Amino acid sequence: MQKLLLLGLVASILAGCIDTAAPVVSKPVASVSQGAANLDQAILNYRRVSARVEPVAEQVCRSFHRDKPATFCDFQIVVRNAPNEPANAFQGIGKDGRPVITFNSNMLLQVQNDDELAFVLGHEAGHQIASHLIQSRNNQMTGALILGILVAVGGGDADVGVDLGAQIGGRAYSKKFELQADSIGAHIADRAGYNAARGAQELARTGGSSNWLSTHPSSGARVANVQNVVAEIHASKAAGNIAPIHW
Repeated sequence: MQKLLLLGLVASILAGCIDTAAPVVSKPVASVSQGAANLDQAILNYRRVSARVEPVAEQVCRSFHRDKPATFCDFQIVVRNAPNEPANAFQGIGKDGRPVITFNSNMLLQVQNDDELAFVLGHEAGHQIASHLIQSRNNQMTGALILGILVAVGGGDADVGVDLGAQIGGRAYSKKFELQADSIGAHIADRAGYNAARGAQELARTGGSSNWLSTHPSSGARVANVQNVVAEIHASKAAGNIAPIHW
């Protein structure tokens, strides 16, 4: 019962909007092929790229979250040496409230060039910019509350309903979140001077899942989405403008 009462506090989240700030756009940089033979070289590549991408990600983040504490957009990018884990990168929140983008070692060894690394960095920053972690937690709470009540009313174990509802709620809109983060990541990579379309080829290599239980869209859908975003960016450049970010 206490578990259900606590889950009654559900906050609403604002949808993504248009970036109205005047962004700083870096000059295009020649992409360096990764193909790192060892982790030391891969880390050097990551440091070179993150030094360009992180300031752009922070500037984009602050343009959308001027009312948030400074820590909200103060990205920390770290590498975890985990040779037994599958290649992965993810975004979380540190104890100090700063967003943390973590690459494991196999992810750094997997990327083929700087464009891919820049795109992945931008994608993970996009989750923070679009407040996806907050929305996911709220979806979990809502799902837990609703299913917990339904199971209890039906005479079942409310705690079982809460746990199952949280799992289902956590998956709600997760595919949409990934596409949104891809869109934001394409803008960040481009503004940092990298080729976002080339960077998105990392998605084609790593694959995806299209079944309804998956938290990620198919790789084909994600690549097509990025290509559309890149086309918008190029069209804006041709017109002498900077493409606004939306999701």
